[in-house]
Amino acid sequence: MPATLPEAVLAAAGDRRAGATQIARQAIHGLLLVAGDCALLDAGATALLAGQPAMAPIWHVARAARAADPVAALSELGRRLDTEAGQAVAGAVAWLRALGGPVRTASSSSLVDQVLDRLGADAAGNPARGEVAVVGADAVGPAVFLNGAGTRELVARVPAIVVATSIKLVPEHVLDHLAAPGFERIPLAAVAAVALGDEVVDPAEAGRRAARTG
Repeated sequence: MPATLPEAVLAAAGDRRAGATQIARQAIHGLLLVAGDCALLDAGATALLAGQPAMAPIWHVARAARAADPVAALSELGRRLDTEAGQAVAGAVAWLRALGGPVRTASSSSLVDQVLDRLGADAAGNPARGEVAVVGADAVGPAVFLNGAGTRELVARVPAIVVATSIKLVPEHVLDHLAAPGFERIPLAAVAAVALGDEVVDPAEAGRRAARTG
């Protein structure tokens, strides 16, 4: 990777702790710093795809970096990400509060962390109502979603909602190439709902929207 790539791009490509949304924000910021240099933009996109091979938002970021007007495309992607992230968190919180049971989660996600912060003491729930779960997604395809190890087991035993944005949606041919150690492919049908930006939709609808992406 060229030494002249912005530190934000290199950090996003190598981050193994933050969630996909957080990493995408950092990647967009770094790429906008070199938006006037087509060669650096392309190198940055390549580095990000190699460093984060399981994250749908990075696929969207790389496409924006290679658009005819990368400044406009990256800026719009950043606006969508910020707006939809807040909306998805609010939707997931409302869904979980309606069920009222103790809230469980698996794997690391900045959106899930925001949901749990918003729930606060409510996350303890009412044990009499049964456990529920909130999980993130690094990518959502037409039939499956990708997330960290432990997700499949959790959503198989309790009703779960995926908290995501439209920037997590990818068509099947892209999802087939998104994978990394420690990530699981979980059937969308295994969850009860998907908080997708300003809507909470059923898994089948989330899958249809993923199929239309791209």
